[in-house]
Amino acid sequence: MVRKILVLCLIACLTLLSGCTQTPSKPPEQGTITIPAIMPTSEITTVPISVPVTTIIPATSPTTMIAIAKAKFVATADPVDVSEIQFTRYTDSDFSLDYPSTWSVSKSTYTSYFCKPIERTGCYENELKTIGPFYFGETDGLKKPARIVTFTSADGKQKIVAFISDFLDNANQNFGIDPDIQWVKDRVTDNYPDVAGSAVGDYQYDRSGNAMTISYSVTMPFGSDAYPLAYKIKNFFTVHHNYEFAFVSDVENIQKYHNLEERILSSITPYDIS
Repeated sequence: MVRKILVLCLIACLTLLSGCTQTPSKPPEQGTITIPAIMPTSEITTVPISVPVTTIIPATSPTTMIAIAKAKFVATADPVDVSEIQFTRYTDSDFSLDYPSTWSVSKSTYTSYFCKPIERTGCYENELKTIGPFYFGETDGLKKPARIVTFTSADGKQKIVAFISDFLDNANQNFGIDPDIQWVKDRVTDNYPDVAGSAVGDYQYDRSGNAMTISYSVTMPFGSDAYPLAYKIKNFFTVHHNYEFAFVSDVENIQKYHNLEERILSSITPYDIS
């Protein structure tokens, strides 16, 4: 009986010992590494990036800048065809006239003085160059100063000059214009002693109402250094005033702009004429 109990206990112990024993798992072989594959969840999209582009403009040289400025501000000559010119009416207390709207207008005065010519050197050379071809000698019957209005073309090659003098109150109607062309030739010779009377042409005399009018042209001989080289005068003598108008140019342009000259001079209206 005791032997059976011992056998049963021995069996029970063996059973317990077998339950506590575990078989170790087989280790992986050396040198083999297993990496799980990574599958992309979506396609990769390339996004373009805008990069600002700077344009480099080459610097303009000073010479080029000057050329551009000259081209921009260069004054053009008047059209030869008068119908292509836009005119503006000028008016003051003495007279009115039409002139191209591109021309400039300036005003000044002149006070006469006595000049004695020496060795056939003409007097008033500075006035002839800066004002115009008028008689600048001192005249007792005229008030001082004379009034000047100058109209200058856009290119500076032509101008119209008005030279207005007033008679003294006690000298009104004591002055007049000689119908003889020789009177005009003598006046031109006073201003230009080396110019013969043949320089004067296209002389016209007219008397209407209280006014006398003359007009004539002067063309300097070839090689002359006189100024101006060519001009056209229109002169009005009224009871109270001496109105002198000159279209001043050179020989070539005074012929080129003959129609313009006539258009302007024919538009003059002195206010002391009745």
